[in-house]
Amino acid sequence: MATLTVTDKQLRLIQQALDFYSRIGIGQLDEIKDHPTFAKYLAEQVKDVDGKVDYERYHLIREQADNAFTQGRNMLWNDFTRDRNGSWGIHNPNVDESCMIAYDLIQVIRHEFWKADSDRSEWTVDSSVHLHTEDGDKIKCEL
Repeated sequence: MATLTVTDKQLRLIQQALDFYSRIGIGQLDEIKDHPTFAKYLAEQVKDVDGKVDYERYHLIREQADNAFTQGRNMLWNDFTRDRNGSWGIHNPNVDESCMIAYDLIQVIRHEFWKADSDRSEWTVDSSVHLHTEDGDKIKCEL
């Protein structure tokens, strides 16, 4: 077994990266536009003369990106019947197992953050863990 020691901030980034990886793997390519690099850069590019973000332009460009991501995803799937909001589920047989492993890792990490939250709710997705991969039960995380 391997051990990785990171800060809470670094662990949150690992969780976000795993979530990004698993979402791309199920066909949610539109997640790319929400990566901080692109979201911040675009906001800077569409500022008006007063330095305020032109949100109408910002959202128009993001919608155009969504259309391009949908077309790209459908090309990779060789299936042009899917609309923008369609994607495979994490358990779809076409999804690579690495995405399911990433999802198991996400669940364990987010559950650990949930346990550390004194104001936690029992009614949130992070309040439980349902592992699905062969070695999922070997994933351990402690804050």
